[in-house]
Amino acid sequence: MNEFKNRIVELVNEEEVLGIVKDLVRIPSHWAQQKREKPIAEYLLKLFQDEGIDAYLQEVYKGRPNVVAILHGTGNGKSLMFNGHIDTVPPFGMSDPFSGIIKDGKLYGRGAADMKSGVGTMAYALILIKRAGIKLKGDLVYIGVIDEDAASSEGTRYVVKHGPLTDYAIVGEPTSLQPVTAHKGIDYFEVTFIGKSVHSSVPENGINANLAAADFVSRIENELMPLYSEKIHPLCGAPTINVGLIQGAAQANMPFLLGKTPTFAGIIPDVCKVYIDVRWTPYQTITEVENDIKEIAKRVESNREGIKVEVNYIPMPRPAMEISSDNPLVKSIQYNSKLVLKKEYPVKGEKYWGDSGLLYGLSKIPSIMYGPGNISCAHSDVEWVKITELPKASLIYALTAMDICSVAE
Repeated sequence: MNEFKNRIVELVNEEEVLGIVKDLVRIPSHWAQQKREKPIAEYLLKLFQDEGIDAYLQEVYKGRPNVVAILHGTGNGKSLMFNGHIDTVPPFGMSDPFSGIIKDGKLYGRGAADMKSGVGTMAYALILIKRAGIKLKGDLVYIGVIDEDAASSEGTRYVVKHGPLTDYAIVGEPTSLQPVTAHKGIDYFEVTFIGKSVHSSVPENGINANLAAADFVSRIENELMPLYSEKIHPLCGAPTINVGLIQGAAQANMPFLLGKTPTFAGIIPDVCKVYIDVRWTPYQTITEVENDIKEIAKRVESNREGIKVEVNYIPMPRPAMEISSDNPLVKSIQYNSKLVLKKEYPVKGEKYWGDSGLLYGLSKIPSIMYGPGNISCAHSDVEWVKITELPKASLIYALTAMDICSVAE
């Protein structure tokens, strides 16, 4: 095995992998543009095909494909997926978001950290193995997925339903090359309060839905949040709840919001909707979270005569993820990271979510988040990645693939 790994080490070209990532940063792939992810998918497709790697576009929506590349194994080996989203958020207030400027050892631009550095370095890992003439026993599958930063993750959801699926997966989110073995899930709920609207001069004849909603929000803050603050996961911390949107009014009061009338009063509101998101830990399940919210809603309903409450789960699951530190994938990542980085990093957890949650939670694939770049600058107006991390990431990815898939000698 050392002989094969030495081949990979000798083939790494820092300028070449930097060039790939720079090219990716220069290709806009955010949700606010017409072509979305297609140009970057086509770039990656050609990159793989020019290297003689089997690759194809997997259309998720019309004109919005995932890109899939496979180094086919000889058989009898475990398979590994490199997964990374090829979309980004828009540039917002960035200056020169697609220039790929290099300054002070950093590559700047939209997606430099999140996560075109991960996408590019994983692609280069396949290229290294192919050029080295190394045959793996198990399949090494690369999937550049659409739609993660657009908030729906339909690219990976499509893979979960239609494949290709593997025995293990690495999601190349920016972790500063530290192994992330656990992260929170995130799910959304709509809680609707239904009362009775009457003229506001006789509020005693109506049932104010906004007041019921305020009672619910107060109970979330004073009852459920303190309870959750004690449910501490060693890697991810405590679950959190965000009351993100409240919308309540009588239908007759709505024209005020449209600028059609100077008054918002006059009618007791009969409907109020509260939207909350919960970031839950691997210690919990989404069913438990939903039951906690329903319990609070029931208390409001029972204490307020005439109020009806409906709790609706918004069906876009984003499960929490946790993989054992003893898993072979974790052991391999740690070993090869220490070998390349000359430093041993312990496993850690994250509060943010990645597509690893779908691969683990929906397909039961042991997954890890691991990639170049720092999450702290993701989505910001100044996004960057250290260029020294790029060849190291590709090398670690390639060496780990050889461990997991095994080399056919």
